[in-house]
This record gives sequence, C-alpha cells and structure tokens, in this order.
Amino acid sequence: MSQDLKHHIKIYRNVFIALLFLTALTVGVTYIEFSSFGLGLFIGLLIASVKGYLVASQFMHLNDEKPFIYGTLIFTVIFFVVLIAIPIMWETNSSDIMTKRANPFDEFKNPIDEYKNAKESKYDNYDEGY
Repeated sequence: MSQDLKHHIKIYRNVFIALLFLTALTVGVTYIEFSSFGLGLFIGLLIASVKGYLVASQFMHLNDEKPFIYGTLIFTVIFFVVLIAIPIMWETNSSDIMTKRANPFDEFKNPIDEYKNAKESKYDNYDEGY
C-alpha cells in the first residue's frame, strides 16, 4: 500500500471512531434532564453539527474546497439559526395585548368589562346605613 492510501485509511478510521463516540454521546444525552428545552435542543444540535462536519469534511472531501463552499456553508448555518430563532421569538411574544390572554384559547377577557367589574366591586363594600 502506498503512504497516501495508509494516510486516508487512518483518517477514515479516526472519523469512524469519532462518529461512534458522538453517537453514543447523543444517546447518553437523551437520558439527561435539562433545565430547559432550549438547552437540550442546543446540545443535541451541537453534537449533530459536529457529526455533520466530520462527514462533510472527510467523506465528502470538502476540506480541500474553495472559499465559495465555506461561504455557502456559513450562509446555511446563519439561515438555520434564523429559522430556529423565529419560533423562539413567537414564544416570548405570545401574550395577546388587546384581550390580555396568554393564548387564543383562553377565555376572552374584555378590558371594558374588567373595568366595570372593578368599579362595581369598589362600591359593593359600601354600607349605606352609616
């Protein structure tokens, strides 16, 4: 065997071992209770990204490509982060200002009725027989 072939076999073996380790890590992480869903999602996506990088860089031979490929990959990552951020922003801005509801399925609370009820309850405790 030539030296070049031995070198490639060594790289492929190391990538295979790394992928086995990362797959075991992915399975192990599923048994951990994280404080928030976002943290668990971030860790899962981080491990998947490392595995994807190993496959793309070694098996698809993208290590030796031109800068255009790297620009395309960076743009893809940025686009992915934006797409993940959109539902997170919806979740943080989910309260309905006009009806004071947390979500559309809660019971409708009319601000005018709430004002009238508060005003009436103020006079309910008033005793006319002073």
